[in-house]
Amino acid sequence: MRARLRTVTGAAQEVAGITRTHGLLHIFLSRSTARRLFWLLLFVAALIGCTVHLAKLVQKFTEHSVESQLKLRSEQAQFPEVTICNFKPLSASVGPNILVSKYFPTFWGNFVNWFKEDTPKRPQESDESYESRLETVCKKVLDVMWVSDDTRDISHLDETMLLRCRYNNEPCSYKNFSLVQTSRFWNCYTFHPDPKQSSSGSGGRGAKLDMVLFTDGYIGSSSFTYRPEFSNIISKLVCLGRLAFNMIAISRLLNNNQPQSNGLRIFFHEAKSYPLTDAEFVDVASARSTSIKLRPIHNRLVSTPSRRCSEPPLETINYVRYFSNASTNVVSKEYFKSISDFVFEAQQSILQSNCGCYSHLLPFSVNTSDLCYFAPPQNWITPSDAVLKRISCHDLWFEHAQRRGQELVKEFQHRMRCDFTQQRPWQQSRSWPPLSAIQEISEELIAPLVRHGMKFRRSRDGKKQHMIKKFLLFSRKEHVLMHLLEQDYWNCTAWFSYNRTIDNTNTSTLNELLEEYLESAPYCLQRRSLSKNLAAVSINLQSPAADAYEEKYKYHWTEALSEIGGALGLWLGISVVSTFELLEFIYILVQRCRRNDSDSDSEEES
Repeated sequence: MRARLRTVTGAAQEVAGITRTHGLLHIFLSRSTARRLFWLLLFVAALIGCTVHLAKLVQKFTEHSVESQLKLRSEQAQFPEVTICNFKPLSASVGPNILVSKYFPTFWGNFVNWFKEDTPKRPQESDESYESRLETVCKKVLDVMWVSDDTRDISHLDETMLLRCRYNNEPCSYKNFSLVQTSRFWNCYTFHPDPKQSSSGSGGRGAKLDMVLFTDGYIGSSSFTYRPEFSNIISKLVCLGRLAFNMIAISRLLNNNQPQSNGLRIFFHEAKSYPLTDAEFVDVASARSTSIKLRPIHNRLVSTPSRRCSEPPLETINYVRYFSNASTNVVSKEYFKSISDFVFEAQQSILQSNCGCYSHLLPFSVNTSDLCYFAPPQNWITPSDAVLKRISCHDLWFEHAQRRGQELVKEFQHRMRCDFTQQRPWQQSRSWPPLSAIQEISEELIAPLVRHGMKFRRSRDGKKQHMIKKFLLFSRKEHVLMHLLEQDYWNCTAWFSYNRTIDNTNTSTLNELLEEYLESAPYCLQRRSLSKNLAAVSINLQSPAADAYEEKYKYHWTEALSEIGGALGLWLGISVVSTFELLEFIYILVQRCRRNDSDSDSEEES
């Protein structure tokens, strides 16, 4: 034992003679016991102080505290993608008579065989409760039709919606838009800006999109108005007999009984973000000119224990953009997943595990035949028990999934993106169009609808119509005009009667008579009719430069290393070189111990 102690002491003295850790030097080289004891106590106290100091530094580093910085107009701004949705999914210009008197009876048997157990009035049920229950049934019928059939041509078309379009003073058209279908708005259209002109417009200003939009508005009561010519149909229709004749009523149902004014909802989002989840939006009313200024800010956050976020690469999901009837031609697009998308995915998983199908009320990634509300064509007039069972299961478990919404948001809060852009839209609006512009608008925007009218001849994917083209007497553009003329019926009829050049007694010229009647539209429409069907929208970047909000770790690892070195040097006089001296001391000690053990074994053998 004494030999080992002498070995350790000798090695320590040898290292102490060369070490830069001054406390050890005094402990091992001092000849006075009192001095050795003093330096030993002082070294132990310094060691304790250094340990506490290092613990504080480690705690400070592991807290991941951040500092933020806002840089104004420091980066290049990018014009976002813009998605336009009409508040009222069903087009007023098509007219309810086409649906109710022709399409519903032909393909769906007026829905008389759907949800038959829910349509009779129950004993002691109040009229108000009964109407409310029938509205729920009617909403389900409309959802079945939307999922199973092709509703694109009874909703709003981009070609009739877009009366005028200019991006950075260059003409744009429906070819710059793509279709996105949703159960709430039916047809929405996304504008894709030219990447080469996504920042600056003319004169060094921010990029700008100017549009005049046909909102396809309609007025009237949201309750059913009896019309004698539909009496036979009403007797057969329990649900749609009350509601389907009225465009406002149908749109109110699709919006969960929330009334909406005539107009549009405009979403702003990044190119690979689904437009209808977490996107910012602005509501635009008809008969208004709305200027929307975008003030983008690029956010770059850091993930902390208290607020985690996802760094690239980000997870993606494929959502269905549009589909045609009977679950054919389903087209999807890949999007970056946001918190809402993770929630939707979890809610869809709840439905799939319990019902074996998915909900149409949430964004979906599957073929429409996998949706709970899908009915194959052979079940449109008389639904099978399997179809009704899936719908009933959907309603039960969708309500359950909705109740878990807040819980799921908290669960996936850490999936928030660290890098994202906010557009911060700010809007101003004024009454439009002015009286002085009525003639110009009529001649430049309304008249071309007649001169360049097209029937359903387009074959572009997502735009070819299937549902009601056989029932239309005119092209869709001409139906827009007929809709406007109906609202100014007496004024336009008087104008036409006074100015017509064709003898309407000659039946061979009936088609020419109709064409001349339509051509009179630009000159007889009143401001009220135009204004409630039009909206002017101007969207522009406030500046070609965007703001930037950046977060950085307040305590970087290089700073932590510097402070640890400073603490060791302050308390113990230890540096990187001293660390190697300590390793050298351990090496010398091990070698001497081995040598002493070998010498002891040799002495015992001898």
